[in-house]
Amino acid sequence: MKDNFSKLIDLLQELFQLDQADLDFGIYRIMNARRDEISHFLKQDLLPQVREAFNEYRSADKATLKQELDKAIDGAKTLGIDPDTAPKVKELRAKYKASSVDVAALENEVYDHLYSFFKRYYNEGDFISLRRYKEGVYAIPYEGEEVKLYWANHDQYYIKTTEYFRDYAFKVADDYCVHFKIVEADTEKDNIKSTNGKDRRFILIGENPVTEENGELIIRFEYQPDGKKRKQDQLNAETVRNIISLLKAGGFDTWEQKLTTKWKRTDGTPIDKTILEKHLSDYTRRNTFDYFIHKDLDGFLRREMDFYIKNEVMRLDDVESESAPRVEQYLRQ
Repeated sequence: MKDNFSKLIDLLQELFQLDQADLDFGIYRIMNARRDEISHFLKQDLLPQVREAFNEYRSADKATLKQELDKAIDGAKTLGIDPDTAPKVKELRAKYKASSVDVAALENEVYDHLYSFFKRYYNEGDFISLRRYKEGVYAIPYEGEEVKLYWANHDQYYIKTTEYFRDYAFKVADDYCVHFKIVEADTEKDNIKSTNGKDRRFILIGENPVTEENGELIIRFEYQPDGKKRKQDQLNAETVRNIISLLKAGGFDTWEQKLTTKWKRTDGTPIDKTILEKHLSDYTRRNTFDYFIHKDLDGFLRREMDFYIKNEVMRLDDVESESAPRVEQYLRQ
């Protein structure tokens, strides 16, 4: 089982699209150009920042503090002073109590909170407001309006993916490039859903669907209703078989070998899909899922994090009944 820090890093890598390093178009080129910088932050800079915030609890060795405390108590007794009233004893007792805090546990809580926050607000590329006031009850931003109409995506732009199709490109070993291209597309107009039995599907074109041009592999599709009413997953399985057969028949042995290799995550672990299966699945899914783009993602996340900290980390409703050391821990977190 992964620890909380590893889970957080995995989630942030997904959020920053670092698991899409082989894609070679659009925003992915920009993210890949920043890949090293982002990876360095996640793997080198983030952990020290959290630990630096807890240095106060690491500043004194517990055993040494205990010796100093015992010595101060004995000194106070020798002088005939009540140890409980001696300023030095009070100071050392406070330090000793602080040093007994389980710093590792506090760090683990921080990673768990960060993971919970991003996991809650981020889902498959969208950031959606899900303010939980308490279990089963959500809170909404409210500024005293007489009437408040609210929807989860009120500050986001809606993008209907089937209104356009892009050249989907990805690289395999040795920088071999593969393109999925739409040759013909019949799309829904004005956000009208297709009628039953006429859902559009990605289907290989009938003539020369697989070609090699300028050292790159081109695979062409049409986006049309399927007369056989097959599901896209079923069509994808057939498409993979057809592409492999065409590569074999065309003498493209190198391409066949590269595309039938198991796809690996960023950490090197393979999944139970070939490179071709993985990218075909992503491509067909990407162009049939609508999504949202935030107008001000930075402002949104800062507002939601502020609410999350006050409501779920510090728990302001209960803070008055907490001890001073515990409140200090909340502030440090």
